Amino acid sequence: MKKNKKAISFGYPTCVFLILILTLGTSYGDVANILVNPGFETGTTTGWTARGGNVRISAGSSSPSPHTGTYRGQAVSRSATWMGIQQNVLGKMVIGQTYQVSGWVRTASPSTTVNLTFEKTDSGVTSWSQGASGTANNSGWTYISGSYTLTANGTLTALNFYVESLDLNDVYLDDANVYGAVPGVAGPNATGQVNFTVTHQTLDGFGAAGAWYQNNVTTYGSSNPNIYNILFRDLGIDIYRIRNTYSIDSSYITQTAQLISAGEAALGHPLRIMNTSWSPPASLKSNGSTVGGTLAKDGNGNYRYADFAQWWADSLTAWSNAGVDSYYVNMQNEPGYIDTWDTCKLDPTENSTNAGYEQAFAALCTKLNSLPSRPILLAPEGQDTASTPSYVNALTAADKSNVYGYSHHLYDGSADAPDGLISKMATLKAAIGGDGKPLLQTEFSKGGPFVWTDAMNLAILMHNALTVEEASAYLYWELFWVSPSGLVSVSTTGYTINPVYYAMKHFSKFTDPGWQRVDANSTSSDLRISAYKDPCEPNAAIIVINTSTTNDVNLTLSLNGFNPGNSGIYQSKSDANFAYIGTFSTSNKVLLPKQSITTIHLAGFADCAAVQASGNHRLDSDLNGDCYVDYEDLAIIAYYWLHTDCTAPGNCQGADFAPMDGTVNFLDFADFGPQWMQCNNPLDANCTPNW
Repeated sequence: MKKNKKAISFGYPTCVFLILILTLGTSYGDVANILVNPGFETGTTTGWTARGGNVRISAGSSSPSPHTGTYRGQAVSRSATWMGIQQNVLGKMVIGQTYQVSGWVRTASPSTTVNLTFEKTDSGVTSWSQGASGTANNSGWTYISGSYTLTANGTLTALNFYVESLDLNDVYLDDANVYGAVPGVAGPNATGQVNFTVTHQTLDGFGAAGAWYQNNVTTYGSSNPNIYNILFRDLGIDIYRIRNTYSIDSSYITQTAQLISAGEAALGHPLRIMNTSWSPPASLKSNGSTVGGTLAKDGNGNYRYADFAQWWADSLTAWSNAGVDSYYVNMQNEPGYIDTWDTCKLDPTENSTNAGYEQAFAALCTKLNSLPSRPILLAPEGQDTASTPSYVNALTAADKSNVYGYSHHLYDGSADAPDGLISKMATLKAAIGGDGKPLLQTEFSKGGPFVWTDAMNLAILMHNALTVEEASAYLYWELFWVSPSGLVSVSTTGYTINPVYYAMKHFSKFTDPGWQRVDANSTSSDLRISAYKDPCEPNAAIIVINTSTTNDVNLTLSLNGFNPGNSGIYQSKSDANFAYIGTFSTSNKVLLPKQSITTIHLAGFADCAAVQASGNHRLDSDLNGDCYVDYEDLAIIAYYWLHTDCTAPGNCQGADFAPMDGTVNFLDFADFGPQWMQCNNPLDANCTPNW
């Protein structure tokens, strides 16, 4: 939506790469599903009890089959509507906080109302409140969701969560969720730990878009190339989202190709390019314009899906010829949204008014699948969490077999209230997250000017997307924009790094595609925590968000046996930007100032010598062993140039690369060149290592 709005690896336990990101902001910390055994997957009723003296409950696997997994809960012999399955949640919820309540329900009757209800006893007075309600039946599972705010006038002596139905037939429950703040002790000291054995989603990475104002970057960058270090190297992004303007704006393709080339050179490795269409050319539009309208129809009154697919195939060739290979393709940006910029309305399936997303996507798959290779296809990149499921559900099984993951934006929420999207994220995950495909958040932002609170809100929103929705990617809208918006505001004569840049950097700088989220927790109600690891070699990243506006927190972090040899702590707050503040030790507390974001970077290699000695992690072109491939190494090549006596074991200080024929010549330089200006020094946070 156009609005003003690294492959790192170490050996374990020899080497660990860890990030700790801490954000401080409002009043409570860890958020999680507070229910025990929410899907009955222990195969027992652990955590659950029968509600009512005659009720029998079970965790069954027989008919009806569970919604997910192997088991589901069942209550039988109900003689009153309030009888069912319940769980004691006293002491597990925070007074004053709102919890997102959901579950998959089913009954033995053709149709009845099913409620997820809370029973509370407050100073001796018992009351009941519905957290979620809906109509269920005996032919399939029904998802119901809502919210519940825990209040108390005095002392709570009982608090139960239960499922009930308005008839007396059997009632079933699976995948129940009471998601919200976990109680803890707010104060100056906290402990945290990570469980690396329990894994969740795999990361595609972090990134941002460069869909407009690329001319500002290329113009300024022509005489000030450091702008590419700021946008790419220093930020460490993985995904760069572009606008497909083939047959619309050729200058955008040329400038974007130049920008990507410079960005990848600064970054030291390729970007994952996400190519998105805002609109096909005017010749393919119903209104003859790239602004508004839908796909045009042919002379027989049929929408021109095949022509649209051909345009996409031709555009990928054009981009590739310009030097840009698309890693992901989003066929249409926000297909359900029309505004005063380039858009194209596609309804989930075709009708007399608008072309159908499903039909267009099927045509795209037919065309691209005929090519020797094609990019990864994403769908549907809806403008918000509410509209996205209708587009996903319109896709056929054949369509979905071509979809890698489901992409969406977050424009049904406010950047100033990140927790307001928790319920919507949970609902989206329940609606489309059940088939194992990753969910990717590919656009969201607010326009500037920015203050530090905006950076805090972005960090919290990213945490929520990663832990509630379990998004595999998070993309900011504007990597660069005109002042005062964007992660960086760029003109043809200068730039400004905005506070939100540092919130993104704390997540993106030290993580990479392919990492997995793992379980993490803390003892403080001021802290939220998430953690990530490299599944190939156990590097890790721990992200903690402290929501206090008043308390500095001293955190003691347990690494569960990790023994890093090197570390660095980087901290941002209203008066400091990603500042290095020292090293980390599990025996020492980390001081987390209020309203700050802190990244702890841990590396198992203590120094460059250990990297060089590690074999698989060394850079062969680093001839002098200082963990940098630079002019000093080139000087060694030059010194031995055309020597014919470079035999083992020295090979002229390693200048005679494979095939190690005893001569230093262009064959050796061809091996040396690809690692030029790379480094793998664990003491240097700006290195682009080869591990």
